[in-house]
Amino acid sequence: MLYYIKEIVSVQDYNISCLFNTGEVRVVELSELIAKYKKINDGLISNLADKAYFKSVKLDSYGTLTWANGVDFDPDNLYNMSSPQIETI
Repeated sequence: MLYYIKEIVSVQDYNISCLFNTGEVRVVELSELIAKYKKINDGLISNLADKAYFKSVKLDSYGTLTWANGVDFDPDNLYNMSSPQIETI
């Protein structure tokens, strides 16, 4: 199955809750990836370390998370590295 994101539900710290085409809301946690690229200062993904910039994430027409500097992540990979969102009451 090819996964894509239908909606960004919320953005907190370096976590993005996404509604996938499976009907699941899953949390994509990107802090480790961002920390890795910040160490080498790649000039693209490392920019996401700025929490205000990180929160500027948008969803493109292909169901991919993207930022203004051109960074995007494949929704299949995001699905596989995400975890189901646990509802709290």
